[in-house]
Amino acid sequence: MDVMDVQNTLNFASNNTFVAESTASHHILSGSFRSLSLFLLAFSPSKRSLSHIQTIPAYGPHQYLAANGRRDRIYTTSWALPPSLSSWHVERTEQWRVTHINTVPITATSSYITVPPPFSRIYSAGGPTGEVHLVDPSTGGFDKKIQQILFVPESELATADKTRVALRYGSHGIEFTPSLQLAFAPVLGSSTIEMFSHDRATGILTHITSVPSPRGADANDGPRHVKIHPNGKVLYCVTEHSNLVDAYRILPTSLVLIASRSLLPQSVADSKSTSSPSSSEHHFRGDTLLLSPSTPSNPVPRVLITTTRGSTTDSRGWLSIFPLDTNGYFINLPNSSQGFDEAERFQTPTSGGKANAIDILPKSLYGGDEDGLWILLTDDDDATASPTGSGAVRVLEWNGWKKGSVQVVAEWPQQGASSVDNAKTESESIRGASHAIWLD
Repeated sequence: MDVMDVQNTLNFASNNTFVAESTASHHILSGSFRSLSLFLLAFSPSKRSLSHIQTIPAYGPHQYLAANGRRDRIYTTSWALPPSLSSWHVERTEQWRVTHINTVPITATSSYITVPPPFSRIYSAGGPTGEVHLVDPSTGGFDKKIQQILFVPESELATADKTRVALRYGSHGIEFTPSLQLAFAPVLGSSTIEMFSHDRATGILTHITSVPSPRGADANDGPRHVKIHPNGKVLYCVTEHSNLVDAYRILPTSLVLIASRSLLPQSVADSKSTSSPSSSEHHFRGDTLLLSPSTPSNPVPRVLITTTRGSTTDSRGWLSIFPLDTNGYFINLPNSSQGFDEAERFQTPTSGGKANAIDILPKSLYGGDEDGLWILLTDDDDATASPTGSGAVRVLEWNGWKKGSVQVVAEWPQQGASSVDNAKTESESIRGASHAIWLD
């Protein structure tokens, strides 16, 4: 869950019958880089288990998913050709089901999709282009496209690569300030963050400036994903190539660097200057980031969680939990038992492949520990994606500082059973996961 959905999430929880954390089940929807379907799962905190509910024939591979405020409409990107986006209805009946609403064509394969409040427009970005679509008020699916955003000169669009290959060097995301006055899109190849003004009445974006890497034009940082603090004053950016998370102060027409942190433990980051290739910083790829969602007990995000992937199956990825002050600035790790470090670190079970994406569910929204978080982690490592692989989707538990480390509490498919077995008799098995989101 994203902090942009905070108030809607709280309203949704409060308007539904309260179910104690010990008996609740939380639903999850996952895509895959290698399977065409979507996969609906349920997590039981009391049983510490993930179970399969539905395999949804779809138009994948789906690399990214986004939800509206009520989380009953899902919007997905796809690697399918010709390029397209799809929308889905989550039927919250006694037996949850997901059904297709519609699919719309776009110019280039998209890597990212978001639906900012008031959830009336859908923004996507990937490679040379981005799109703005209206939400169909009758179905909640895609309505007409009202704008195409260019990340290449218009004269080059006709010859630009529009397949998923362009995601390696083109635009890779788009996010909005809470006021919806500004939007930001990271572009890997140019190592810039593109800044836009946003017309709240029309939904149209207007380019303001290109913000270069604070480490210079030759840094080759590869900015991949950005998130914005709910105070609207701080932007965080994960860099794929240099494995950093940068915090910027948001100004009306620019960004100013506040501080940077490594996505890797100090020992691993320092080894980039050694002869050990297996632990070198260059054998990791910065990936995703999320702020802990606001809750009544913690109205201001207190941590920023990031991931990085191993560039080969020999290098396991890392998840990092960075402490923040009330202004959204990085602070030192509180009361660390590990000695000095900038974050609490968790080495992921595998490299993560193209995944190691995360989503966060606060335990306190459903009566659990006020500091506790359930963290979804997806895995696309070759071993995970094999016919006998396990753990495409994992649930991690973190209960706060000095309350134990991050640990895996559930995974699906389960170890020792194929994904076909775990998916019962439905047609397609999951072969590694790309991005998974909490639905409730």
